[in-house]
Amino acid sequence: MMAVDTGTTERPRNWLTRPVMGREDAFYLARQHEHYFGCYYESGQTLPHPLAHLLGWTDDEVPLLDAAGYVATYRGVHVGGAVATLNDHEQTLDDLPDGAFDADALVGERNGWFRLNVVDPAWQGRGIGHDLFDARLDWLADHDPDMVFAFGWEREHGRSSRPLFEAHEFVPIQTFDDYYAIGDDARTSCPDCGAWPSNDIECGCPTTLWALDGADLQRIATRQNRPTTSDCYEATHE
Repeated sequence: MMAVDTGTTERPRNWLTRPVMGREDAFYLARQHEHYFGCYYESGQTLPHPLAHLLGWTDDEVPLLDAAGYVATYRGVHVGGAVATLNDHEQTLDDLPDGAFDADALVGERNGWFRLNVVDPAWQGRGIGHDLFDARLDWLADHDPDMVFAFGWEREHGRSSRPLFEAHEFVPIQTFDDYYAIGDDARTSCPDCGAWPSNDIECGCPTTLWALDGADLQRIATRQNRPTTSDCYEATHE
């Protein structure tokens, strides 16, 4: 699920993209997810999956092979962030909606997921979204998944994630018109539709399922030798 910056305006690079390094980074990502998509957590106390995994907190509800989180900062202030996960065959099948494709044939044994990609509106158009995208490509390439998946938010207003996926050779599998309005994936927050927990408005935004073969991932990954989350933060249980 992605709300992204796809701009390419040439401006000085004065931000830093780095892995999640602690509570402040993780809760920033949780707040962004809540704002754009809705999630349930107690601020400062609990984290939604997979952010709890990044800090080494116990989360047995959803099996997870691994996860990575990245934030973009300017003088210590968060201006963007992104999450990726590595899931097994069974969990990936559970995450995919029913569609006009053979999910069992499409899914591999190890599957990467792009879970969130957000950029502060005031910082869009500088390439931060691309930078966060590439950081997760590198991380996933190091974990050698069979396939990579993502849901791309098709926004009626504002920037769409479609150009970003197309630029990285992802293939559109199917667009779902009511994915965010029904079932377990019902979206409780959407700044485009005006859906918030305080009203009864349903998100009507469509989303596209994108996929990238693992062999293509290895070919196009930028491999900037960025440190992984585990290299920068030694998780502790609280």
